[in-house]
Amino acid sequence: MFCCQRRFRQENEPVDEAPGWCDSVPDDIPGEVHMLIVGLDYSCDRVSWAGKNPLDTKFAVDIMEDLARQCEVTTLEKLWNQQATKENVVAKIQEVASKCGEDDYFVFYYTGHGDQLVSVDDDENETHDQCFCLVDAYGSTDDATMTYRQQVWLRDDDFVEAVLEAIDETANVLVLVDACHSGTICDFNSGLWAERGQKAISLSGCSDTQTSAGTGKGGHFTRALSRSVQELQAGLGLDASYSVGQIYNKTLENYGESKDARHTQNIEIHGCTVYPAQMVWPLAPRQPYISRANMVGYTSANHFQNQGQQPVLPQWSLTAA
Repeated sequence: MFCCQRRFRQENEPVDEAPGWCDSVPDDIPGEVHMLIVGLDYSCDRVSWAGKNPLDTKFAVDIMEDLARQCEVTTLEKLWNQQATKENVVAKIQEVASKCGEDDYFVFYYTGHGDQLVSVDDDENETHDQCFCLVDAYGSTDDATMTYRQQVWLRDDDFVEAVLEAIDETANVLVLVDACHSGTICDFNSGLWAERGQKAISLSGCSDTQTSAGTGKGGHFTRALSRSVQELQAGLGLDASYSVGQIYNKTLENYGESKDARHTQNIEIHGCTVYPAQMVWPLAPRQPYISRANMVGYTSANHFQNQGQQPVLPQWSLTAA
């Protein structure tokens, strides 16, 4: 684990689950949870390469939205497909993050394409920015020349600026990204988070140089993450709290058990000011929770073949996006 001025990063290795001698994990989530979900499968794109092979991300969005609703988060907003323009995402980040007061949580979840653009900031050591591949008002993320992306994608610099402009300095930030090239999407090395003393952690499905695999039923990262919530609840009890570090470690375990042998991605955790063992995981249902990833209709073949288990029959029906 790399650490400097309480910055840290870890790739595909467990993190410490016990806080330091002078720190402790609260018994429960200390404040309110305000969450924004952004997802794209690009079926709305009639122009670029992205629309020719839509992603399986609707499953992942449904999994995370169901988890958030079962947690009864204070605020839950969602942008899907052509709603997810750069202008809308930035505005919604600022709207939801601005609701956070002391000890509250801003949770941002994204699933869709992720990619890189050459950095335009001379002050950065990195040559490329990590990007969310958003769309314009007509649903297009790119054009035939692959230059339109410069206008519609959201760079990591702009994402960080939107969050920090809106959020209270005493609030917690948790960023969850199931997309390619997403390891350093929060750009913690920029120093902006540390200057504010902002408590922030990101979990992502792969490193900056990797692609993030789907299963036909949502990304491996999202599925492993939601199963981890179910398993920690089952093991620790309905009223138990657990840390972001425990969720990350369990997600690593679940990913390893269900991954496709033909593809490997590094599940990464990065952060600033607070360590994973010190931040309470904010999406912990207080009633029995079954991840939709474990339900008929959402199961990928390789998971239950590897686990020797049977999927659970669902107690819900799909609704239109």
